[in-house]
Parts: sequence; C-alpha cells; structure tokens
Amino acid sequence: MKTEDIYSLAIEYRRYFHRHPEFAMQEFNTQKYITGILEDHHIDYQEIGTGIIAYVGRGKRCVALRADMDALKIEEETGLEYCSEKEGMMHACGHDMHMAMVLGALLFLKRREKELNGTVKILFQPSEEKRPGGARLLLPEVVKDPVPQAIFAQHIFPGLKTGRIGIRAGAFFASSDNIIFSVEGKGTHAAMPQMGSDPILAVAHLIQFYQTLITKFRNPFIPAVLSITSVHGGTCNNVIPDRVDVLGTVRTHDNVLRHRIFELIEEKSRAICGLYGCSFRMDNTWNGLPVLVNDEQLTRLVRKNASDLVGSENVIEMDPLTLGEDFAIYLEKIPGVLWVLGVCPEDSESMPPLHSPRLAPDEKAISIGIDLLVKNCLTFLNNR
Repeated sequence: MKTEDIYSLAIEYRRYFHRHPEFAMQEFNTQKYITGILEDHHIDYQEIGTGIIAYVGRGKRCVALRADMDALKIEEETGLEYCSEKEGMMHACGHDMHMAMVLGALLFLKRREKELNGTVKILFQPSEEKRPGGARLLLPEVVKDPVPQAIFAQHIFPGLKTGRIGIRAGAFFASSDNIIFSVEGKGTHAAMPQMGSDPILAVAHLIQFYQTLITKFRNPFIPAVLSITSVHGGTCNNVIPDRVDVLGTVRTHDNVLRHRIFELIEEKSRAICGLYGCSFRMDNTWNGLPVLVNDEQLTRLVRKNASDLVGSENVIEMDPLTLGEDFAIYLEKIPGVLWVLGVCPEDSESMPPLHSPRLAPDEKAISIGIDLLVKNCLTFLNNR
C-alpha cells in the first residue's frame, strides 16, 4: 500500500466517523467499523466494552498510541457534505480526526512491522467526554505485559494553523473536577422567614466564599479557576424552599491545589451553612480528571520529531490550557506526551472552537498527524 493510499483511507475513515457519531459508552457501530478494518489488515486486537486495543509488532519494548471515540450531543451546523446523519449528535471535539489519524498510523506501522523493535499498543478509547471516562476502563488492560514505557496522543486545535504543532513539557491541560452539592434548610412562607432557614441565602454566601478560595487560599503563581454554573431551588415567589442544588467546575494545573480546594469546600461550607441553620451535602463523585503532565524527556523527543516534519518555526511552545483531557489518567501511570495539532486552514483568519456546532477541521492536517504518530513510535522503539 502506497503512502498516499493510507492518507486517502484516513480521510475516508474520518468522514465515515463524522457521518456516524455515537455518544459515550454507545460506540458500538464505531467499534464494529474499526475492528472490520483491523481484520482486513490482519491486525490482532481485543475489545474492552466499546473500546479496542490493537497490537502491532512483538517484544518487551512497548509504546502506546491513543485515540478517543465518542461524540457530543450537539446539532451540527457545518453544512459539510459528510455532516452528521444523527440528529442532535456531532463529532465537535475532533475525535473523528483522532481515530482516523491513529488508524492511518496503525496501517503504516503494520506495513513496517518487521522493522519494529518491540510492540505498539493502539488504544481506541470510548467515553472521553463523559466521566468517569474510558481511560479508567482501558488502563488496567493497557498496563498488562508488555507494559508501555511511553504513550502518545494528539488533539486537534483550532487555535493553530494547519501545519503547526503545539507542545508543552510538564503541566499542560488542567485538572477538571465537578462541584456538586446541595444545601438543605427549612422551607417556609417568604413573608415569615423567621419560621424556617433559607438555603438560598446560604448558597449566596457560599458562592461568594468560593471566589476567595482562588484569591486568598491559592499561590498566585498557580493557575486555577472555580466557576459556579448552575443553581436550582424554589418554585414560586412567596415560598422559601427546603433545598437548593448547585453545580460548578474547578480547573487547575497543580494536583496538590486540586485536592486542597475540595478539602476547603467541604470544611468551610459546612460552617458557613451552619450560620444560617442549613446543612451542606457534598456529592462524593466530584473526582474528575487530574492535571495532564507531559514527560520532560519524551516531550523533547516529540518536539525534535515535530521539528523534523514541519520545521522548528512551526512547533509552538504552548501556554497551559484550562481544557480537561482524560489522557491525563494514562500519564499518571505511564510516561507520555499529548500535543495539539493545528487544523485552522491557512486561508482562514480563525475558525470555530472545540465543541462548536460549526467546527470543521482542515483535513490537510491528517497526514501531518499520521506522520508524527508514526515517527514517535519508530524513534522510541528503535533508538533507545
């Protein structure tokens, strides 16, 4: 199979995935489509839930690649000829691109299997968007013998032009955790507040206090964001309710601060609610994603390979991002790197962001993504 044929197939794969998006843990058709390709090319694999781990090569030396599979509940507005055929569902985060590029890399590696000085594990992971996430599902199988000594992934990035690659050693993507709690009081007539205890008042003070967790309890040199995004309580204008439910999110680039923020939320919130005769109940499922920390040595390897492919002037040193990515879960156990791949067409001033119904990545980036994935695997396996 010629190199150009693999690139063309990758575009074909991408458009199929884009037309047939599936939500987290429901990627049954996507799984079937991928395993069909693996079988056509005599590539071994195993299924884990709706995920897949494929294998190329043999030996203790091992490297892994990851692609995510799930789509989002977003109504597409791109107008593409291959737009989503499922109402209210779309690949708006580039997972269709990720799968296509990893499949393309897999075909390249299979073609050169006899040259591989070890094993490549290829992960097609379900449920990146939904917590607790597919990384936790696949990880126990990923770390079985042969255990990967490195793992690589890439994410499309509309903020960079096609032909550019963004990378950062150390903390790159932020932790991503949910704030989920309720405040319970004693409902009463709004004209007789002394007869009850007002959970709305308590929540108002909690929201104000939470901003001080960022301004007064945090080292100002560590990035962090805490946002309350949903407050629900009460049904009419003349009744103080019994309960208010609250949602929000916390992002940071420091795992110690991440845990400390939630310790403070639990500790201080109970005391604040007590001032107003209310009780605070925290949902224990807050634990989301850790900080994504790229390995320093492997980042140097990827940066060099990227520079060889696109020129050092097109390899961009990225600032930390407040996006969350469950690839971070693999990186807690396996050294690795996630980089971002520019997909904004050269002739466009800008393009819609990730999770936009108008996101339409430039397919010219696919060949670059494939080449970098392959080069990283070959470099790691064959040059110790």
